[in-house]
Amino acid sequence: MRLIGGKWKGSILWHLQSGPTRFNELARQLSGANRKVINDRLKEMEEHGLVQRHVLSERPIAVEYSLSKLGKEALTVLRKLEKWISSNDL
Repeated sequence: MRLIGGKWKGSILWHLQSGPTRFNELARQLSGANRKVINDRLKEMEEHGLVQRHVLSERPIAVEYSLSKLGKEALTVLRKLEKWISSNDL
């Protein structure tokens, strides 16, 4: 739970499942989250090997994030949770 629990980590994983996503796009998708919080969570998730950070350009800085192998495995847990929620009408 330390790796994928906590506010926004599950949502970040969920939004990265469709492929590499630029930071600004991810921030738009997570409209209720502060950009600093998103950045902090991404750093934590990168340190734990859940996401990979790719610098696309230095000026202006453009960064995209994608799921690592470990992140994709963690996403299977979230999919099972989603299935459990929908099957129990929660």
